Amino acid sequence: MKYFVIFLSTLYLAGCGLTLPHPASLLEHPALPEWEKSLKTKIDEDLPAQAEIVAPRNQSISRLYELIDLNRDGREEAVTFYRMQDQGTFQIKLLVHERMKKKWVLRVSQPIATGRSIDQLHVLTDPTKTRNQLMIGVTSLEKNTVYLLKDLMKSSIDVTKIDTYDRLTIADLNQDQRQDMVLLKKGQSTELVYYEEALTPAVRQTTLLPIREGDLFADHDLFEIDTINAAKKKGLLVSFTRDATMHLLVFQLDQTKLTPVDFAGTSEIIEPMYTFPKDVDQDGIVEFAHQYTPKGSIGRSMEEKPQITAYYAWNGASVQPFLESGFELREEQYIDLEYNFVMRFPANWATRETIEKKDNRVRFINRETGTIDFELEIIPKNQYIASHQKKKIKEGIDYVYVITANQSYEKYATNVALVE
Repeated sequence: MKYFVIFLSTLYLAGCGLTLPHPASLLEHPALPEWEKSLKTKIDEDLPAQAEIVAPRNQSISRLYELIDLNRDGREEAVTFYRMQDQGTFQIKLLVHERMKKKWVLRVSQPIATGRSIDQLHVLTDPTKTRNQLMIGVTSLEKNTVYLLKDLMKSSIDVTKIDTYDRLTIADLNQDQRQDMVLLKKGQSTELVYYEEALTPAVRQTTLLPIREGDLFADHDLFEIDTINAAKKKGLLVSFTRDATMHLLVFQLDQTKLTPVDFAGTSEIIEPMYTFPKDVDQDGIVEFAHQYTPKGSIGRSMEEKPQITAYYAWNGASVQPFLESGFELREEQYIDLEYNFVMRFPANWATRETIEKKDNRVRFINRETGTIDFELEIIPKNQYIASHQKKKIKEGIDYVYVITANQSYEKYATNVALVE
């Protein structure tokens, strides 16, 4: 320490300055581009002292601002949502900054609605393709309200309150190249509210849902518009939980009216909770899942027997779910949540396997011949030792996945995927 003080004294006597950088400058991200540093500085200047930034909950990344090309001129504006509290009441407000060469200019500072947070944010292009408008869901005291924000580059934004909701989805349901909006509203009855065009929400239709007392809409339940059949027709998928079982309703437009699909006398597909529809083969059409336990399958003691999840594409016919006449098998999967992997089976040879799970091995046994088609051994990474007798096919965060080197398992090994 003595020598360090002597060193500093020598520098001072030599005329060298000892001014150290301000601590705040050390916290600045050195990799940020100049435009972003300038924007953050400007937002900080324009925000009131007691403002709290509010990021939309449906965005994948929580940010200080949203970059949106509001006037569709190829340059993005910065939209910042924040809230202020006055005598116990919160109000959501908004800033819009426009980039002018190296500087940012405040164009709009305006209150939007009473509320604590923003549930959703959607960007909608108007029919003239010259402007982007915003649809936001504001949460206040456990109630969500959807608002339409227009003319965001003008000094005064046009704010329209549309409706309250519990769930909301926006997409092109009637496939006319314009965004539609469907709301789910819970009360004495549960209903769907369909707005044919989100930007001009005047056409409003209501459909009651067959919900009973005790039915639950959990956070993971579905409420979304997607392609529902092989004809690539759009529909609305709604799921809820009844007696620990997932019930799935499918709605489609029938002469502009939202109506439930009738599957040969039933309007519900009933399956375990984790068999959600998804596009497993990435062809733009969702598949509907059905779970079963292959005959003769064996699990470890005190554990459930292994199951197969089969995914079917619906052809649009009014038939019972998963019959071959109306649902075409696309793929089957063995999903192992303990060891974090999925075994995928093509449709043409998927159903011939019996599954045995013992110790740290999973065997797929041919039901016709009784021979082992594929055996996978899962070893913790800290216990794995390379060997000539075993071939490593995958390595995950916690496990190494190996097969016997002298067996012809390659066809099956290529269908193993990790789900970490």
